[in-house]
Amino acid sequence: MVSRSLPLLLLLLSGTIGTALAQDTAREESVKAAEAARRDALLSADTVALSRMVGAEFFEIARTGALRPRAANLCEIASGTLKLLTIKYDSQAVKLYGDVAILSGIADNTGSYAGTPFSGKIRYTRIFVWRDGRWQAVAMQQTPMP
Repeated sequence: MVSRSLPLLLLLLSGTIGTALAQDTAREESVKAAEAARRDALLSADTVALSRMVGAEFFEIARTGALRPRAANLCEIASGTLKLLTIKYDSQAVKLYGDVAILSGIADNTGSYAGTPFSGKIRYTRIFVWRDGRWQAVAMQQTPMP
């Protein structure tokens, strides 16, 4: 009797595992979509959209090592102190831990900060939390690449 139920059990388990993997893939893609929407909001300096995408506790560790809280980040974008002209993503990977997602990747950015132009690649990590039906960024760290 056990030998007959084993194939059925394996079939049921494979279906359950397949469904879970498909759900994880969809959630990973939704994190990447949130990151793309954030890029678009940064390029258009849309601080209203950005404020919805960034949690109140958000902080960034900048490429210079400076700690930038949410308010400073949004203020610099709104004032034009930080102006991003291009953002190109590469090598993005997402790891899910329940309602927390960690996205890592490479961004190739051009823009200016306080009137000084910059360009170059960074390797970055952004942490998202699922809240109110959307992903919100709560932390970021970036490291310049040679």
